[in-house]
Amino acid sequence: MEAARSDQASAMVSIYDCAKRPLAKQVLLRVRNDSSSEHISKYADGPDINVVVPFHNGPHDEYTVVVSADGYRDTGYCFRADPRVRAQVHLLMVPKDHRYEFLDWEDLGLKFPQIAAFLSVGTDSISAKSRYVALQENNPQALACLLNITTAMAAINLAGRSPLSFFRAICWDATMGQDRFFGFVDPAMIQAVRAAAENGDFAEEKDCAAFHPGSTCSWKQTAFDVANLQLTFHERTTRVIDGVTCVMIEPDVDDYKNLVRHGFEEVLPNLVTGGKTDPAGVFALRWATAERGGPAFDPGYVLA
Repeated sequence: MEAARSDQASAMVSIYDCAKRPLAKQVLLRVRNDSSSEHISKYADGPDINVVVPFHNGPHDEYTVVVSADGYRDTGYCFRADPRVRAQVHLLMVPKDHRYEFLDWEDLGLKFPQIAAFLSVGTDSISAKSRYVALQENNPQALACLLNITTAMAAINLAGRSPLSFFRAICWDATMGQDRFFGFVDPAMIQAVRAAAENGDFAEEKDCAAFHPGSTCSWKQTAFDVANLQLTFHERTTRVIDGVTCVMIEPDVDDYKNLVRHGFEEVLPNLVTGGKTDPAGVFALRWATAERGGPAFDPGYVLA
């Protein structure tokens, strides 16, 4: 569907609940571009809401949509205005009192064998199950984060190899949090990521130690507008595993591709909790990305 005028563009915003069902609920809809010079703020009834925005034929055509509703956490996404085609924005509304529902270890192995095999790296299946269950019971946010990042890494191709294949150990200790985990990898992974960066798949983060103390190099994935994987290496922290001197890695998910997306950071503060990225927020953003044609994102748990 084309916009009525060449100086305008439209977007269809569709909202869903955690079961991926259309959510027929009144919401507060806010739309802004990257300079905040254009702004829409109105109450509207879901699940489908049409918005019309100015078209500038330039950098100010990048818009951020934010939706708020009683009982739900704010959520949002981005679209680029184009008068020739109506943008489609799909948003997943996460309840404020949400909970994580994980698969049993045996079911995880049957449905997601690659994830289960990765969680067993450096140990045996019995120990991996014990650690999985302990996180499930005592730190579900950390387990959701681990599954989010594992699923994101599984979708990346590093010269014909998955990033998961470079891992030799996962740090199942107090460093495992709701926003990142640590492990040890074959150092060949650094060159593989550097080569992927030369192809435009990653961008190097300069001065990474300012954000990741002790790190020596770091790259952010560039595939999506939001929720890109970041791979940070600590080359001075090593461990010999099976005769290979491995280096520490710190994978996490970077919510925003660049500072143009600062609107998310300003109007969606509850995507983070205590300064740390919320795994439920990552889940919602990656689901929205999949709806826009990105890779499917099914990390082995659901939100309820």
